Amino acid sequence: MQNKNHQPAGTLPAIGLALGGGGARGYAHLGVLKALHQSNIPVAVIAGTSMGAVVGAAYAAGRPIEELVEMALEMHWRRLFSLADLTLPRQGVLAGNRLEEYFNTLTKGKTFDQLDVPLTIVATDIATGKPVHLNSGPVAPAVRASMAVPGIFCPVKVGQRLLVDGSIATPVPVAAPLEAGATVVLAVDVCSSVDHSDVLVQTWRWLKTVRTRRVPQGVGLSAAWRFFKPTLPQCVSIVSRSLELCAHYPATPALVALPGRYWRIRPAVDHVRWYEFHRAKECIDAGEAIGRQVAREITSVLEKGWSS
Repeated sequence: MQNKNHQPAGTLPAIGLALGGGGARGYAHLGVLKALHQSNIPVAVIAGTSMGAVVGAAYAAGRPIEELVEMALEMHWRRLFSLADLTLPRQGVLAGNRLEEYFNTLTKGKTFDQLDVPLTIVATDIATGKPVHLNSGPVAPAVRASMAVPGIFCPVKVGQRLLVDGSIATPVPVAAPLEAGATVVLAVDVCSSVDHSDVLVQTWRWLKTVRTRRVPQGVGLSAAWRFFKPTLPQCVSIVSRSLELCAHYPATPALVALPGRYWRIRPAVDHVRWYEFHRAKECIDAGEAIGRQVAREITSVLEKGWSS
């Protein structure tokens, strides 16, 4: 880390949290927040994508960390299924309205300007593939957009844009806290190859090559594809577009290329699959363990005099 603009000992910089996506692994964010809270290290700004958006929004809305941990431990598949609202599979299997209602309760119906901590939620524009920073208006629809897994949840329309899961373009939203004024970013990275998204990407690439090949006997696959494509639900196109974007973006951002000081925090949750929400305690404990380590490092740096 480079030393610039030396600050006196004990002077705390504006610490920003970048909470990444990873499904159930995102429960580790709660452990990190718990450790920082217990070490009296304040968070000046939060940015979240996908599951990180859920945790960040709930915390920024003023939910005590102890309450959020308890809620996570009580979450089970029956509760998750109660949030599912099936729809005709045009853009997704689930409409996402019940999920938004849940997020509205979780964030106490607040708008961004009513939050206790400044928050930026990151989603992905499915048309351009670019990240979209949401930080105004009601919080719940923004969280829903950042959590809209393509093919499962319908995209969320904001203006003229269709928004989906933020982790497609930004697995860990490090740039957002810096743009919001943070001088130090704690980037909590819960990405993992255990979900094998690379296999899906390679499969989709293979399918695209197969459908353009000509078959000597019978109807060519490319002709069959042209026939069936108009009848396919729009969610197939959304999923295919998402896989193309996954192939374009790295699994984890190049943090070293970003200006400013940061800590990359990697809780030991690589082995947890995105859908294993019953392993909440394991993930929270992993986040708390590494959060305490980072808190000690921050305290040590403060004692010597912070430089940024």
